[in-house]
Formats: sequence, C-alpha cells, structure tokens
Amino acid sequence: MAGGYLNQLWDDEDLPPDRPRYLPLAETFSDDVPDSSRLQLHRSQFPVQLPHPQHYAHPEQLFQQPAPLIPLRAVEDLHEPYTSSTFQDPFNRAFISNQPVVHEGYIPAPGTRDEDLYPTLPDGYRDSLFHDDDDSSDESDFERRLAEAEELREIEERDDSEVDANYSEEDAEQDEGDPNEMEIDESYVEERAKPKRGRGSARGTRGGRRGRPPGRGKGGFHGPSRKQLRGKKNPGRPSGKRGPRPIADPGPEFRNLQRAANERFIARDYPAALEYGQKAVQLNPEIFDAHNIVAESYAAMGEELKSIESLIIGAPTKRDPELWHLIIERIKRLDTTNHPTYTEEVKTAVVLQCLKSIIALDVTNYEARSLKLEIEARLGHVSKCVNLGTKMLKTLREQKQDPDTEVLKIMAMMGTSTPKQTKRHLAKIIEEFDQAIEIYTGPTRDPKASDLDWELINIYLDLLDRSGRYEYALRRLKDLSRWKQGRRNETYWDEQKDDREFDIEDTPRRVEVFDFKRKSKSAKYGETLPLEIRVKMGLFRLRKSPDDYAEAMHHLEMLRPDDKSPDALMWDYLDLFRVIADALHSTGHDAEALRFYEPLLESNSSEMSLMSYLGLYTVYTNLSQPEKAQQIIPILVGWTADTVDDLAVLAKFFEVQGMPDEAMERADACYRNRGLVKLRRIGFSRLREIRSHYEDWRRKSRGNHGKKKNALKKQRKLMKKAIAALDDDDENESVEKERPSLGPLKERPAKGLFRTRRVAPKPPKTQTFLPFDAQQGTAASRPRASEPSTLEGTDVPMDAIDHRLFRKKLQKLAEDNADDVTAARAQHREIVASFRTLEEMYDSAEAGDDAAIQTVFSITRELIEEFSSFDLFYADKKEDFKGYFRRIGGGEIWKDSALMVLAVAANAVEDGQPAPELRERPDTAPTDFWSVPFDAWCDAFARYALLQARTGDDSAFATLDIALSSNIFSRDLTYHRRLETTRLASALALDDSTQASAAIRWFLREFPFGTTLFRLYSAVNRLVSLPVGYATGPAHKVLMRYIKTMDFALLSADQRTWYNFRSNERVGWGQNGVNSSSLDAVRDHDPALFALYAHVLIAGGSYMAALNYYFRAFAITPDDPILNLCIGTAYIQHAMKRLSENRQFQIQQGLSFVYRYYNLRMKTGKAQLRQEAEFNVGRVWHGLGLVQLALPRYEKCIALSEDVGREAEQERRARREDSMGDEGGQEHRDAEGAHEDFATEAAFAMQSLYAVSGNFEAARNVTQEVLVIE
Repeated sequence: MAGGYLNQLWDDEDLPPDRPRYLPLAETFSDDVPDSSRLQLHRSQFPVQLPHPQHYAHPEQLFQQPAPLIPLRAVEDLHEPYTSSTFQDPFNRAFISNQPVVHEGYIPAPGTRDEDLYPTLPDGYRDSLFHDDDDSSDESDFERRLAEAEELREIEERDDSEVDANYSEEDAEQDEGDPNEMEIDESYVEERAKPKRGRGSARGTRGGRRGRPPGRGKGGFHGPSRKQLRGKKNPGRPSGKRGPRPIADPGPEFRNLQRAANERFIARDYPAALEYGQKAVQLNPEIFDAHNIVAESYAAMGEELKSIESLIIGAPTKRDPELWHLIIERIKRLDTTNHPTYTEEVKTAVVLQCLKSIIALDVTNYEARSLKLEIEARLGHVSKCVNLGTKMLKTLREQKQDPDTEVLKIMAMMGTSTPKQTKRHLAKIIEEFDQAIEIYTGPTRDPKASDLDWELINIYLDLLDRSGRYEYALRRLKDLSRWKQGRRNETYWDEQKDDREFDIEDTPRRVEVFDFKRKSKSAKYGETLPLEIRVKMGLFRLRKSPDDYAEAMHHLEMLRPDDKSPDALMWDYLDLFRVIADALHSTGHDAEALRFYEPLLESNSSEMSLMSYLGLYTVYTNLSQPEKAQQIIPILVGWTADTVDDLAVLAKFFEVQGMPDEAMERADACYRNRGLVKLRRIGFSRLREIRSHYEDWRRKSRGNHGKKKNALKKQRKLMKKAIAALDDDDENESVEKERPSLGPLKERPAKGLFRTRRVAPKPPKTQTFLPFDAQQGTAASRPRASEPSTLEGTDVPMDAIDHRLFRKKLQKLAEDNADDVTAARAQHREIVASFRTLEEMYDSAEAGDDAAIQTVFSITRELIEEFSSFDLFYADKKEDFKGYFRRIGGGEIWKDSALMVLAVAANAVEDGQPAPELRERPDTAPTDFWSVPFDAWCDAFARYALLQARTGDDSAFATLDIALSSNIFSRDLTYHRRLETTRLASALALDDSTQASAAIRWFLREFPFGTTLFRLYSAVNRLVSLPVGYATGPAHKVLMRYIKTMDFALLSADQRTWYNFRSNERVGWGQNGVNSSSLDAVRDHDPALFALYAHVLIAGGSYMAALNYYFRAFAITPDDPILNLCIGTAYIQHAMKRLSENRQFQIQQGLSFVYRYYNLRMKTGKAQLRQEAEFNVGRVWHGLGLVQLALPRYEKCIALSEDVGREAEQERRARREDSMGDEGGQEHRDAEGAHEDFATEAAFAMQSLYAVSGNFEAARNVTQEVLVIE
C-alpha cells in the first residue's frame, strides 16, 4: 500500500515529542460509531488493522535529517554537446552544458541570451497544483481577491464563541501555523528575475512583476478592507496588537464533513472518506487537514499520483518545509512504468517547483538550496549554479559557518565549462575561493583537520592559471603549500627568487638560506608536495617568464619522462604529461615537449587531444623529423571532430599539407554547421568555393518547385486512372462467362502503367564511392584485362590471395617496392639461420662457455631489435593481434608487415613448399613472425634475460619489459607466465627484491587465492639479502584487495550492505573496492593470506594493525606455532615503541603467545624444532634486556646441536634408501647436506652478551667451542 499520512500512524516505536504531527482535528471523532458493516455492504473489502491505542507516528517524522553535502555525482553524468570551444581539459569534461548549440549567425531575442531551459511540466500541471499567483499583476485579479478578503473579514467580525464550543484556540493555532513563519529577514529577499522572452499565458508573462501586491502577506490576504483602504491617509502599519489575526471558524458544516471523513478512514471505508474529504476541501480549501485526508484516502486506495497531487494542492495552506520535503521524496519514488506521463524530466520539474516553495517559506533552508543546486548542475545551468552557490556561501558566512567545499567545487567546474562561461564567471569564482581560503587559513585553524585539502588547492590554482596571473598564482601556491605543511611562519622563503624551498633534499640549495634550520627530520618541504601541485609550480614558472625556464624544468623533470618502466610515473600521470607537453610546445621548447609527447604517443593514450597531436606534428617538423611527422597524419585523418573549431583546424591543416580532398571535406562540414566565421578567422583560402558548392547543393536539393508540383499532379491522375482501369479488369475477370477473342495475347504492362521510351542506352556514370566491381561495368560491356599469374618479383601465385581487390593491392605493393621485397627475402633467410645457430649454442652458453655466451648475446640482441622495432606488435597493447595486413589511413595496408609476409611466402615457394594462402582478414591470427613461431621468439627473450642475469646485468628486466609491451606476449597467458617466471628467476639471480615481488604479484593477480602463491611471496623475499620489495605500497594494495574480495565473496547479499567495502584509491579498480572478476575463485578464508598481510604490515612498523589480521588467522588455525610466535613478537615490538601505552601489559600478552609457541614446538619431539623454539625464546628475552633469562635458552639451543645433526643424518639415510632406483635420486643427493642448525646463531648471541658485560673469557670459550671452523 502506498505510503500516506494516516496509514502509518500506527507505528509502535517511540518518537521524540518535538517531531511535527499531522493528526485530525481535536474532538472530531464522535463517540457513537455507526455500524460499519452495514455501510460497507456494497463496497470493496479492505483488510482491517487496528491502530495502536497510545503511540502515533507520522511518516514525515522519518524525513527529518541533516542537510546533506552536495555530491559531485550531480554533475558527473552531463553530456558533452557539440560546442565551439577549442579545448576541454579533463577537469571540466563533465560540466559542459547539455543545451542546444548556438552557432554563428544566430542572434537570440533581447533578454533571452542567458535564459536556461527547464524541464516542462505536464499540461495544466502548474495552473492546477502550484499557485504561482505572484506572477500575475492583473487588476481584475486583485479586485477579486480584495472582495474575498472583505468576505473573510465579515466572517471574522461575526465570529462568536457560542457558535461552536468544540472549536478552541488550539485548533485555530494549528490551522494557522507558527506566527514566526510569517516574518522574513530582508537580507534574504530573493533577487528580481530579469524579464524573459516566452509564450503568453492566461496568468501573465513569465517576466512579469514579482513579489506580492501591497498589503498582501505570504499566508493570504490579511490587509485592511476596501472601506479602510479608502479612509487611510497616513502610511505605515495600523495601530493595534501585533501578530496574525485569529483564524475564522470554519463552520459546523466543515467540521461535520471532516469528522465523517476521519471516521470513514479509520473504518477503512476509503471511498467514503475520499468523498467527505473532497466536499470539505470544496467548502473550505484553506485548512490542510481536509487535503490531508483526501491524500491519505487516495494513498490507501493505491492512487499514489492523486495522493501526491492532493498534498501539493494543500501544502501552501500548511506552510511547512518538511511537508514539501516529504512530497519530494514521494515524487522521486514514483515508478515511471506505472505513471508514463511522469518521466524523469517531469519529476525534475515538479521537484524544482517544490524546492522553490521551500525556499519561499524559509530562504535560509540550506538543504533545499543544496538539492536545487544539484538539479541545476545536472541540467547544465551554469549561471544558475554560480549564482546559487554564491548565495549559499554567503549564507554560511553570515551564520559563522565554514564554507562548503562541495559547493566551491561545483562552482569551479560549472563556471569554467566553456571559454564563454569562464570569461563571465571566473572573477566571481576566484573571489569566493579567496574568501573561503581566508576562513580556512585563519590563525586558529589546524591545517591537518581543515577541509582545505590538496585537491581544493589544486582547483584554486587551476582557476588562477586560467586567469593568466602567473606571478600571483605562484605566490599563492607557495603560501598555501607552506600553510598546509604546517610552516606558516616561515615567511623568509618569500625573499628567494627561486623555488628552493620545495626541493626534495636540503642540499645543495636549501641549506644556503641563512634563516633555514630544519627543526626535525619529519619537517615537510618538497618531499611531501603533491606532484600535481609541483607541476602547477613548473607551469607557472614556464609561462611567467623565459628566464624561469631552468627553474620550471627543475620541477617538470621530476616526472621522469624518459622512464619507460612499468613503475614509471607516466602511467599514473598521463594527463599531466599532456598538459606539460602542450605548455612546452606553446612556449617554443620543442625538444623538451617531445620528451613528454612521445610517452603519450607510444602508450596510445586517450589523453591526447586534437591540439596535442597537431602540436606533436609541429614538434617533429621543427626538429627535422619528417618521417615521424608523417606518422601523425593518418591519426589526424581518422580523427573524429567534436566541435566546429576542430573541423576548422583540421581543414586548415590538410590544406597546408596539400590534401585538398580531406581539407574540403572538413571545411564543408564546418560550413554546414555554421562555422563560416571559424574558417575565415583561421585563414582557409577556399571559402568562395565552399560557399558556391553549398549554394549549388541547396539549389539542387530544392529543384524547380513549380515543375515538380505539376508533374506530381499529372502523375497522380495517371496513377488514379490506371488503378481504376486495372480494378475494372479484375472485376471483369471474376465474372465466369465466355469472352470474345481479341486476337493473340501480348505482354501486359506492369501495374502502374509505366512506359519506357525507346532511346539509345547511355553509358553508366562513374560514381565516386561505388564498389570496385560496380565501376568496371559488366563483363559483357567492359572486357577484363588479363591478370598476371604471380606477384611481381616473386613466384607466389595469384590464386593464393583470397580476393581480387586484395590481389591488386599486393601486386601494386610488390611492383612499387621491388627492391624492398628482395631485401626482405634476404632478411628472412638470415633470421631463420640465426635461430638455428641459437639452438646449437644454447647448451654451451648455459654450461658457462664464454664464447657461446657472447655469440648468443650478439645474435639475440639483433633478433630482439628486429622484434621490438616491428610497430604492429606495439601499436595497441590492449587489443589482440589479428593479422599482418592491418589497414592504416586511406585504406592502405601496413607496408612493413605486408613486405614481410610476401618475403616469407616467396621463399617458401622457392624452397618447393606449397604456397601459403594470403588472407587480408584471416580466421585465426598468425602464430609466427618471419616464419619463426612465437614460442621461439619468447624463448629467445627469456634465455637472453637469464644469461644477462647470470652475468650480473640488471638490464635483463628491461629485456622482459620490451617483450611484455607487445600484444603478442602480454595478451597470451602462456607467454606472459613464461616471461614472468623468467623475471622471478632473474630477480633471484640478481638479488632484486622489488622485481621478485612484482613477479609474484602478477601470479597472484592471474591465479587468485592460491595458498601456495601467498607462501611463495614470503619465501622469495627470504632468498634475497635485502627484501626492500616485500612491504611496499603495491604489496599493501594487492593483499588488501584480496582480503576485501574474500570477505565480500563469503558474505551474503544482505550482510554486504552492513560493511564498507569502498576504496579510497584514486583509480577505481573494482566495484565497492573488491575485485569482482575473482569472486568465483574464493572458497574459504585463507589464514595464509591474513598472515602474509600481517607480515607486510609488521615489516612496515604497523604492529597494532598487523595484530588484527594475525588474530583473524589465529581464529582459523589457533595451533599454528609460527602464528603464535608472530603475535607475541608483534605485542612485544609494539611495547618497545616510545608512545606505547601500558607496555607492561603488552609485554605480558606477547610472552604468553611466545610461550604458547614454545609449548607447541616442544610437543613435536623433533630436535630441530625444539632447538628453534629455544633460540627464539632466548631472542625474545635478549630483546627485552633480560640477559639472565636469555643465556640458559641459548645454552640449551647449543646443546641440542648434536641431536639435530643425528636427526638430519637419519633423515638423509631414509631418503637415500627411498631414492634407490628412483630417477630423482640425484636431486636427493644434492640436498643431502641441507639442514638448519641454530647453534652458531645462539653462540654468536652469547659471545656478544659476554663481551658487552666484560666477561671476555666466557666469550672466548664460546667462540672456540662453537664458532671455530675446524
């Protein structure tokens, strides 16, 4: 049942007494209840639910909530229109207006230039529901209301308490509302709306007088009567009691109708309650209770739309903002399928009207203004958003509250959506930001707890960048960064002309400042400055003055543009690379701009805009690299222009490049979209030709209207006669009688009586875009030239090529590049021979033969260079390899790859092999390169990297990165796994923990939730001397994602809503912070994963955080000895920290888990595990400084050394017996001497203790007995 007011009165929960209630009038229920069964005999039966006798709750009470922050999602889903802006950066991508485009030549009517388009209400909706009487100033309307006021005044004067003893003063106050709601602060009076052009209506123009006529209040007309108006001479309010006058008695008839409606509603006779309620509304529509009972009756009957409309009609009489909020919530919940007229656009329009009513009642209602700002932003009303945001921020300042950062962000994003809006609103937005920043940076404000974060500072700096005041922007950047880092008082940095304050290191520049003195190692300078802010600093320097170029590059070089590794900053800051490259190019530094352009081009980044590609082309041209410049032209040919400016720019570019067809195509499209001014401004030289072509096209499309009209009339008459004649023939044929012979039958004309003229056939016209076969005519009309049987310069038969058009392309390619085909055939022979040589040399190279190693290096280096320089493998890493005959601009095929395929096919035919079939789009992608399988190429990369690692060359990782950058190996799981395994082996050989950890993380990503992989991650880092890659940021992220995904997968759908799985990462990698693609791999909670993440945390010093995950693993495997040892160590290590609280208790907790580990190890009975337990307990006491407790444990550990040796010998003997006759016996013999003995570690610890305490004799004895190698 739809929610209403009275339907939810019977809630059992207690509610605060200050919540508003909307209950029936007091004493309107009669004691004598009529027989409801008799009254409902012929009505629909509804289930009866008795109300609770004491507790009453109103659904509107549930609507009271704090004012929400404005979400940015309100403007994130806006569409980008076809605007004429020249450049849109990602900052404003979602905030462009979705209004129709206004091109050059269109002049709006006066007063409507900035008019915003709103969703339209249904027909008659506004006039019937929303009482916008303020928009009308008709004199007759005023006279009518004046007469109504006199009638009400007469009723008031005749008011007598004896008329209705049941009507009390409390009832009158409830009907009237709070008297304070009538008072309005003049400082919040809304601005007058400008007159706007619109369609006339019965209620006056849209831009008519706003406000109320003289003497008319918001709650109705309570001014003086007509007689008093005529006799009044002095201005001002009349003398007498302040406040509203008493409400007139609605009369006994209204009360009887209201009482009957309430009784019928309680009896669940909703149609009767609706009938009585409607009669009460007709009798007196100014009392809300009558509207309320009508709305509740409609809701109980399932008529949700009529219920909402009844509330909208009655809401102005209640004058309660909470009621309007409830209406808004119910409108949003309307199902558009059940109410097709209530589309999202209509619902938005109705919600806007409700919000306007709320603001009219309470102009300080921040929640209503927030919702209105959200809707205005979604509709793309830029000026409305900026003005409304300004009012909201002013309201907060006057109320001594902090500015709303979300409002500031929306103002910035909407106000800079287009160059026109930026020019109009930029100054106002910067002023609002300045006032907000002044509040946030007050003397008593803490930067750490402030809402002025780095993101808001970055937005503010972007606004200053758009204003062009680079020197002021640089000064503000330094001031705000210094404040955010907690160094407000270090104003002596302003005396420095450079930016040494924000250097990463103190030396060499920062220490030269006399006043500088680092107070602590944790003092923040350049090392904590976000990279976006540093780039802003560099750009301000670059644009400020040519003299600051070196200082600007000092900041921009920190992005390391020459770094192409997987961990390079480029992959996270592609947008910054584009901005920097464009800025460097615009300031004339093409060489440096190329360093930032090329990573974007190589990665095929979507950040590259049209102007960026044009800039890159210009850079290549200026640097005398025409070959690379020509590679940009196909990209520009295939570029899809989004704006008229883009079309004009492309037209001019192609004109300069000597490509008239491409230029005319863009110029024609630009002209048709009213971009004549753009073309003229950019200097397009063929404007007259474009204009004449456009006029000819218009003239041809119109044709001769008079001739067309006459021909059409004549044709219709002929058709009418022909159809009538045919119908008569059909009727005659249906009559079964013998007909006279009319001679031999002839072919009957088709229906429609079309006759052809006997004229000589004309030759067909050659059309531009017809298919190739259609242009050649039929075989009978045009003889086909004989084709050669083989391709030029090869013995490849033409039949091996799948279709004729492709044959012609390959034939033309072979004819135009005969020398290149010959060279490619020779290169193919060399590559095949190189792989044969490698197969022969691999065994010797792996055995350590230096000559063989150098030969393998020399040959493989050339092969890798050939593979990595083949651009087709690196053009798009995100797409699978589909074939070598890939098309580029103009429909041409890739020259290098086509020559390679022709060379391989020609050599195969020459060697006597069958000719391979050459297909432009093969069903399956090729699996070889230069006829060598990709498996061999992958092995070449892997073996080359392993040999480099064995020789100590860390460029082995670069070799693997080159291979994995191609879509051949990166998109194939088998090849990728092979190369990542090679990376792991190379990392262990080179003792590189970072690369080893990266390899294991890849395995974790591709084979999720494997317990062995979690253990392998720790094991690999134990094999390196310095595990710096173990507890890194990427490791934290990967393992945390696994834990979130595992928890998310094992919860039910209802349980998931109670936990916050959202991620705070900048890049959204999964829904709700979990990896949805690996949910199916989760089987159960894995204690190895919890323990591994805890190990990573404890390695970084986060002991308390590690305990959370240790205990999650402990809950699953409480008898794991290592887990108990880790928990104990975490407690003890945390107790050693300087700021640890209650360290004695934590040490006791740690010792309890350590001794639990000790007991678990002792239960095993194995000498090696008992020795381990003794040593670890001794280490714990040693770490606590209790030497007298540590020494006995060390002594027991040394004493167990002989037992450990005997036990290891017995195990070796058993393995040797088991391996007799086994093929893996060699492996067992290689591992015979491997066992772990902690005696030497214990002896070294004892030696240190004795030496520190001064007992050198005991230290010497321990050394001689245990540590001396005989």
